[in-house]
Amino acid sequence: MHIRHPRGRRASRPLLATALLTVLASATAFAADITPGTYMLEGGSYTITIDRNGDGLVVHEPNKDSPYTRFDDDEFHFWNENTQTNYGLRYVDARTIEAFKPDIPDNVPSRLVLMGGSTDAVVESADSGRWEQLAEQYSARIEGDPDNAQAWSACAAVAMKRGISTVADADAYAAQMKQMLALMMGEGSASPCPEVIP
Repeated sequence: MHIRHPRGRRASRPLLATALLTVLASATAFAADITPGTYMLEGGSYTITIDRNGDGLVVHEPNKDSPYTRFDDDEFHFWNENTQTNYGLRYVDARTIEAFKPDIPDNVPSRLVLMGGSTDAVVESADSGRWEQLAEQYSARIEGDPDNAQAWSACAAVAMKRGISTVADADAYAAQMKQMLALMMGEGSASPCPEVIP
């Protein structure tokens, strides 16, 4: 179908083209947004899960869910009434974010990395449910056994990794966590979660 425009409207085509490019550029900017998924603290074992909520995000931690609203193109903020603190998440790249406190000028951000890797040899979906259930069990032990919270966090992180990642990536990650546990518990100690960290 061909639509004929009156002559007087032809002059507005450059303006229309500019508007269209602006909309496309905005869509591209938002496409380079924080990727939903499970993130782990770089160099640590603490994990959070991020989901989209309209133009904002919801951050799931073991003991709470926090709604973050968009502050600008690559930054989201959450005001915590209990602690009277403003928290921020910043996009670094498709697999990396920074957590920081926007109202504290010299605050050094913590870097978190998306768990998961390439798409080859992806874990079967039937197994993903089992790994997720194990991750929940280990997470529940963090509060019930605070003396071993770091070990249970490592177990939960590896279980989540096995549920969302390739077998090779998950095995490599489990080997890293096994080394960390050996440093914490002593060389030769039995794994607290042999189902995920043999």
